[in-house]
Amino acid sequence: MNTISLMIFLLLCFLFLGNGIYQGVANDSWTALLIAIIVIIFGARSMWKRQNKKRPRD
Repeated sequence: MNTISLMIFLLLCFLFLGNGIYQGVANDSWTALLIAIIVIIFGARSMWKRQNKKRPRD
């Protein structure tokens, strides 16, 4: 996995989670946090698949 793409992914994860927690605390609406968690799970799964596809299997 490319280091820059990993850093961008982690930054976006923190931004999504921070926004979800803020919306939950400020507006008592936890939907943004649930959506952020789902987006992070699918993004991590996609990056994991892409990383495993590049490795040659012996």
